[in-house]
Amino acid sequence: MRVSSRVLPLRLSLIDRYMFREFLLNLIAVTSVLWLIYVATRFARYLAQAAVGNLPAEVIFSLLWFSSLGALSILLPIATFLAVMLSLGRMSSDSELTVIAACGISGNRIMRNVAVFSGAMAIIIAWLALFVVPQMNNDRYAIEERARVAANTGGVVAGSFKESRDGQWTFYSQGVSDDKQSMENIFIEIHRSQRPLIFRAERGHFEVDRMTGDKYLVLENGYRYEGEAGDLDFVIAEYESHSMLIEKGQQTEVRERQRTMSSMELWQRGHIRDLAELQWRFSSAIMTVILGLIAITLANAGPRQGRYAGFFPAVLIYIIYSNLLGVSRAWISAGTLPPLFGALWVHVLMLGVFAALYYRQRLRIYWRQLKNNAT
Repeated sequence: MRVSSRVLPLRLSLIDRYMFREFLLNLIAVTSVLWLIYVATRFARYLAQAAVGNLPAEVIFSLLWFSSLGALSILLPIATFLAVMLSLGRMSSDSELTVIAACGISGNRIMRNVAVFSGAMAIIIAWLALFVVPQMNNDRYAIEERARVAANTGGVVAGSFKESRDGQWTFYSQGVSDDKQSMENIFIEIHRSQRPLIFRAERGHFEVDRMTGDKYLVLENGYRYEGEAGDLDFVIAEYESHSMLIEKGQQTEVRERQRTMSSMELWQRGHIRDLAELQWRFSSAIMTVILGLIAITLANAGPRQGRYAGFFPAVLIYIIYSNLLGVSRAWISAGTLPPLFGALWVHVLMLGVFAALYYRQRLRIYWRQLKNNAT
């Protein structure tokens, strides 16, 4: 099938190259600013966790690296949106769009360039969201869990006692490995008002259930003493491996684990929560194209309004769009919305917002005609 050169030109014209260059330069600038803000915020959060002993200081920069790369799929949609709006807004305030229109270049040409640019960014964002970011989140999650395990034993000094944070048990270890992941010659006393409970083990280490977030202390080759010494019901049990639940995983940890799963794994599992996560990843790419089109309507500032007149409405539209996607994701996970319908209604709604903004002049004329006919 032959495609008309008016739709897909073989060579980009000077105006097309100029617009794409403006889009790209603004995209780099906006992404850099947003990325630096995100990195600074994350760095402050990790420093706060390290200050209270919940996170070893040596893993801060590794976590910062993986989290900053994983944030690109979130930052690029709004960066593309703002880049298109700022580029066209500057061209409008400098009367460049007026000159372009006077040269016979229609608004459809501008819309086509914006669609091509946003579509290219959507492909990149889809690749990041579906394949790269889950792996980054998985690596970050693994480092965080190892760091939390190390934090549990970070205060353990060979030959000294340590009380748990909630005060329910006393811990003693004769030695701790260099990576702070395992211990030797362990003694644990569980504080109970009746029938004291004591554990002794040759080795031990902490483990975290990747699915539930529950934290366990796994003891190897030891004995379990229950009751008072000398009582008739005093119990001594020998074990090769014994797991003790130290901390129950929170719901946020379960959702965090879901973000680390690959897209293929989510599709194969087929649970409604997995499908909600999968649709969330697809939505970031669809969102990029729709926001790029909406940026066209916000960039055409009126007289004496300036190039940044549409900045506040743009941020407001993005917040509403992203929050509606979050609500749709929660509804799918809760079973309120069918996965087949999913987040489609949000994208259709925002396409309606684009159509209303793009044809707002015609809608005003039509509304005035209706009022005149009514009177």
